[in-house]
Amino acid sequence: MAHQQALRKPTTPGDVLQYEYLEPLNLKITDLADMLNVHRNTISALVNNNRKLTADMAIRLAKAFDTSVEFWLNLQLNLDIWEAQTDARMQEELSRVKTAAEILAARKTDIA
Repeated sequence: MAHQQALRKPTTPGDVLQYEYLEPLNLKITDLADMLNVHRNTISALVNNNRKLTADMAIRLAKAFDTSVEFWLNLQLNLDIWEAQTDARMQEELSRVKTAAEILAARKTDIA
């Protein structure tokens, strides 16, 4: 499969929370923490992109904002994939990964 790098960083769950929910609804981080029954620091870290979205938090956000769990998890997944694909160290590691076809071909030449 060809590597295709996204041109721009995907929108983070924290940015979606800030600009699509908190600001339009005039909610503060403390309000959302109360809604989700979590500590204020947990929400602050998420909104400020200092913490990754967990499945637990996705479930809470889906209930609070009447969205799907998948909506929130896909935001995080897209970000995680982009970060891995744009990380030079990861690309170096990936260059050393062998495909199943390569391993099977090597076995055939060993047997022959």
